[in-house]
Amino acid sequence: MTDDRYEQASIDAGDTANELARFVLPWIPAIIMAYSVLISPAILRWRFAGEISDINITASQSSPLNQMFWIVVLGMAVIAAWRSNARFGQLFSDPVIVLVFCYLAFALLSVLWSPVPAIAFRRLALQIIIVLALGISTVFADDRDAILDRVLAVFAIAVILNAAVVLLTPPGPIGHEGIYSQKNELGVMMAFAMLFCIYGAVVKRGWLRIVLVGLVFAAFYALVESKSKTSLGLAVTMPVFVFVVVTITRFLRMNAALLVLFAAVLGLLAGLYLSALTAFGFADLSMFLFDDETFTGRTVIWQFALDVISRSPLVGQGYASFWGVGAGSIVQREAPGFVVGLLQAHNGYLDTLLETGAVGLSILLATIVAALFSAARAGADRPALCWLSITLVLTVVSHNMLESSWFRGYSVTWMLFIFAALLPRAADPSARASLGDERRH
Repeated sequence: MTDDRYEQASIDAGDTANELARFVLPWIPAIIMAYSVLISPAILRWRFAGEISDINITASQSSPLNQMFWIVVLGMAVIAAWRSNARFGQLFSDPVIVLVFCYLAFALLSVLWSPVPAIAFRRLALQIIIVLALGISTVFADDRDAILDRVLAVFAIAVILNAAVVLLTPPGPIGHEGIYSQKNELGVMMAFAMLFCIYGAVVKRGWLRIVLVGLVFAAFYALVESKSKTSLGLAVTMPVFVFVVVTITRFLRMNAALLVLFAAVLGLLAGLYLSALTAFGFADLSMFLFDDETFTGRTVIWQFALDVISRSPLVGQGYASFWGVGAGSIVQREAPGFVVGLLQAHNGYLDTLLETGAVGLSILLATIVAALFSAARAGADRPALCWLSITLVLTVVSHNMLESSWFRGYSVTWMLFIFAALLPRAADPSARASLGDERRH
């Protein structure tokens, strides 16, 4: 009798621990986003307030607080998934995760020829931790709506804080920065926040829908005040384009990713043809978009980047081994003018070529295609989720034309790409209910 009582107590304790793990798992993506969207910017502002230093040296230094955070988050994700009886091998059945880790495996190999192997390895270890923590918590959580609600709440808080700061404080010389260090960061955060709030306004009901509609307008206001033209353009065009794609493909009962890829190829060919026909060139496009012929100075950066790429076009300089690697780097020695003070090429595809060459770029392009098909997976029964996932993926892909975030630390843009690609794999609430019924029986 005593043994039975202890055995029952042990079973009850185990069930409680499992339920706690299932409660924690959907919170982890939101914790990750909150750290990158809200907490890290505040820490960076406090850490470097009034400090003037060489940006390459500063960027090359590690942050124990940051490292501790990511190790703890990964530990939480692994333990919660294990207690939820997750089969970790299933994570690597997803083509996106497989391709991401193919890139990371090549990045590990590139440490061998990196000029700064210690920095490269440290950044690579962080990247592996980030991908695993986000991947495990997204794939193995058994309530997709709970994940989305929590991430939506993070971006809603970001909108409220930034709209208040924009409304109550004067802008910077080239645009408002909000709670961030520069205007482009505010722009991209508000562009992503708009997408989540639009999704929430579609799927929610009652007073919450009204609040989310208001947050869409507040995010758009802060985005306009940031004067970030890239983010503003994407925030206006991408949601409409993907809505049309999802509507057409649902009617035709085809995969939305196929139509997106077809439209991309057709658009590229049409652009090249019209450019040849009308002599409307790269400089003309820059004048139309930015009122100068250099994409606001980016062509100077790109020329320097292309020169360095030509020195090692196949395998690059080594993962995370070019920008922000300290004194004596190629950037510090050879970069022209203002480029010395940068930490990216303002083009994610050029940065991929710089670091991992044509090999890395090939894996990245395959990852993008896989992410599109993964994001389109929810098209049949969850059109709003399909719209959100594809829009997030395409926004990241397009944003990297003029900014850089591929495989870069805990960039929100990069992490949202992974999140959007994996989100359709997370279980929906109906699956959780079925699982609960099975356990009761």
